[in-house]
Amino acid sequence: MADYDLLAPHYDAVTGDSAVEAAFVHDIIRRRHNRAATVLDLGCGTGSMTALLAGAYQVSGLDISPGMLAAARRKLPARTPLYLADMSSFRLGVTFDVVVCAYQGINHLLSLPAWQRTFDRAYEHLNPGGLFIFDITTVSDLRRMASVPRIVQEFAGNYLVIRVRTADEMVFDWHIEVFQLQPDGRYGLLTQTVALRSFPLADIRDALCARFTGLEVLDGGGACADEENADRVWFACAKPA
Repeated sequence: MADYDLLAPHYDAVTGDSAVEAAFVHDIIRRRHNRAATVLDLGCGTGSMTALLAGAYQVSGLDISPGMLAAARRKLPARTPLYLADMSSFRLGVTFDVVVCAYQGINHLLSLPAWQRTFDRAYEHLNPGGLFIFDITTVSDLRRMASVPRIVQEFAGNYLVIRVRTADEMVFDWHIEVFQLQPDGRYGLLTQTVALRSFPLADIRDALCARFTGLEVLDGGGACADEENADRVWFACAKPA
């Protein structure tokens, strides 16, 4: 599973404001578990969404990248627990009312058993009645990205270039280049390749329903997702009380 140490200094500028994601997650929690007090953010990255949720909940963060966690530490309230761990194998010895994994973090796991292990870890770390909320990029969206020659994004005088390629239409390699503006006007180059994978929504549904109850499949607006055509899908489900 990729860490993002190399890209951590630019991650927030590239991904933009996390307010929409944080508000969406907060709305699901209020609707389904309005007494929730504690939240674990899996794949918390630089903590942008975690920090926004900290206004309403006692938050904790978990990520595989030390560089990302260092950035998160600077944003979050003092003594916020931050864990350096893999989302498919963590064991913290503490439980939460909500476990959330946003920004398609689970797509970095390249096998269905690894996704299932993450579902198991989330289940083990939830209090009875607790919520598991996460989003994915779909197989169709990864294929669409691979059909585009490249994506170019300018930010603060720097440039991000992404090329998505696949050899087997299962694992999709994201070749990421950051052209970083230097004081002398020249550009330095940072490069990293990140592999992502998705699975048919029916397989994900089956894995979740074997563990959780009350499964919802949503689009980013909170409505039921058009599963045949969706690019990004959210799942919300509960540990039985």
